[in-house]
Amino acid sequence: MTVLAVTLLVGSVAAFTYTQKLKLERSPVGTARFERWLSPECDCPRQTAQLSFRLGERERIDATIVDADGDFVRTLLRESEQEIGRVRMEWDGRDEAGGIVPDGDYRVRVRMRDEARTIVIPTEVHVDTVPPRVRLRGVSSTTLEPGEEIELSYETNEFGRPLLLVDGELAARGPERTPGRRTVDWAGRVRGALLPPGIYSVSLVVEDSAGNRSEPTDSTTIAVTAGEER
Repeated sequence: MTVLAVTLLVGSVAAFTYTQKLKLERSPVGTARFERWLSPECDCPRQTAQLSFRLGERERIDATIVDADGDFVRTLLRESEQEIGRVRMEWDGRDEAGGIVPDGDYRVRVRMRDEARTIVIPTEVHVDTVPPRVRLRGVSSTTLEPGEEIELSYETNEFGRPLLLVDGELAARGPERTPGRRTVDWAGRVRGALLPPGIYSVSLVVEDSAGNRSEPTDSTTIAVTAGEER
């Protein structure tokens, strides 16, 4: 019993010492630069995510995507010989079988074969395939004179950027806003150019961080009048 107790004690001390040594060692993987939002079917720049990290030593690595539970999702690199410097990859939000992954948070797991060490990079990639919802609540006026602005009030369920459509054409982008009741101003311009007098159909779309766009709101009719711009 005494020999067994001593053996267990020595083993525990060795394991503790090894763990502390790993904590003090500088990680060979650092400075992750991930595009944090991804929507695989958005038909937008967020359809794929660029992922990179800095490797502190020459290594033969595997890089895989894992889900929030640490379960394997997709292989990005296998037995890849890498020099010191930045390792670059791309992920399209799909699993090993080619299917779109469920919405949620994902990380990159790096296995260094020569060093027999595995590190999960803590930076997350958020997969979001659900478009926001938006409702137009009203406008401050249905007549717009040159040099003036009208205010459109809307309500959305998600953090995102309002996009103003005039006759179905993108006219202006507002700043990203938190969910709830918000407003956006319009000065009668489309892509910076003042519209000629006439009747125009105005609606709103909200674009979330992953690039998903809501359905357009019900449109409202705005009369842009003639006159000199103030």
